[in-house]
Amino acid sequence: MQKALKRYTLPGYVTYYGTTKKVMIPVEYQEKEEELRGVWFSTVANIDIPQMTDEEKIKEYLLGVIKKVKEYNMNTVVFQVRPMNDAFYQSKLNPWSRYITGVEGKNPGFDVFGFFVEEAKKEGITTHAWINPYRVSTQKLSDLNQTKEEYLKTLDKNNFARRHPECVIETSLTKLILDPSSSKVRKFVTDTVIEIAKNYDIKAVHIDDYFYPYEPIADPLEEEKFKKTKFTKISDFRRNNVDKLIKMISVNLKKLDKKVEFGISPFGIYRTNSKLFDDLDDEAAWDKGSNNHKGCFSCYKGLYADVYLWMKKKWIDYITPQDYFDFSNTKIDENNQEVCRVRYADLAKWWSWAAKKTGIKLYMGQGIYRYSDEGDWANPEEIINQLKFNTLFPNIMGTMFFTYKNFVEDKYESCVKGRELIKQLWTKPVKEI
Repeated sequence: MQKALKRYTLPGYVTYYGTTKKVMIPVEYQEKEEELRGVWFSTVANIDIPQMTDEEKIKEYLLGVIKKVKEYNMNTVVFQVRPMNDAFYQSKLNPWSRYITGVEGKNPGFDVFGFFVEEAKKEGITTHAWINPYRVSTQKLSDLNQTKEEYLKTLDKNNFARRHPECVIETSLTKLILDPSSSKVRKFVTDTVIEIAKNYDIKAVHIDDYFYPYEPIADPLEEEKFKKTKFTKISDFRRNNVDKLIKMISVNLKKLDKKVEFGISPFGIYRTNSKLFDDLDDEAAWDKGSNNHKGCFSCYKGLYADVYLWMKKKWIDYITPQDYFDFSNTKIDENNQEVCRVRYADLAKWWSWAAKKTGIKLYMGQGIYRYSDEGDWANPEEIINQLKFNTLFPNIMGTMFFTYKNFVEDKYESCVKGRELIKQLWTKPVKEI
């Protein structure tokens, strides 16, 4: 039995983007026997883990994470092991992360990720190793009053970026990334992935939405690199650079003597349906794209990540789109008119189609971090309604929540209540798919 979903802050019902068709959700949630129930564990900028120098305190904290995950009957942790060209694990390629002890390269005294994987396994929890392939800095060089060369000298001597400054480029915000066009970078990132996959009992290697950065890059040599290729558009050149990395990782993972999956968690919009565009030459436009406003950011155009191609080519095993939008997503503009750009239901439906079309496993990435004290995210049932909606699509095989801290901090009452409602839906442990 289903019901039409009512809007939370405005009168009426939730509809699909640009239509009057009501979004329906099941009245009752049917708990599955098997599904992935996961949470991202974010280490960059110490989002989900504080800096600690005491080995026993780090271990105690990680055991607390496992306990909390079990409390919600979740079965998967996506652990960020390489947040910034560094490592939360014993590595011959990358230095120990500054987000452990506060000092890059400082040995914490034990293998942090290895400890977590083994302790989680004892409790029936599966671990995915989450890496960022390109990021070198999160701070702006302009804020630090440093040049690229000066910043790289602050890194550990074993940091690839410091050893290969020719492979590091700036963004328009004066942040640093590894150059996606570099074959040396692609090999190094792939070697890093294989080192992790070989040494740890993990279910998968996982990359999120950061490929080319959200802001433009400022590589003075890019035009020269581009002209040496067959491409006529620099956007195709950039997408091909990322394609090469994804394919290389995929090929090398398949050579291992054990199965380690490869998962991608892209920005929630791949491309937008071309029927919504006046300019059909806009790279975001595609006749099979999702229904949302034509001005929406897309991972294909904005991040040069052709995730549908990777799905079609079977370079990846699963996809977890970041559908971090609410059902209504409607604002009132200065003319007292309703304005909507993108809605949860349209994207979940689109990704279900894309996964079915390509035969790739689909988990839904959901933004528990979006809970707030105002607007639609003040509704404790927003995530609950999303979980119910997901059950309408048999090929949505689970959920990953961003991020772990939202299961432990009490910043918003809506989030606290929403978490308790999740417990009422997930009443028993289930096997991961």
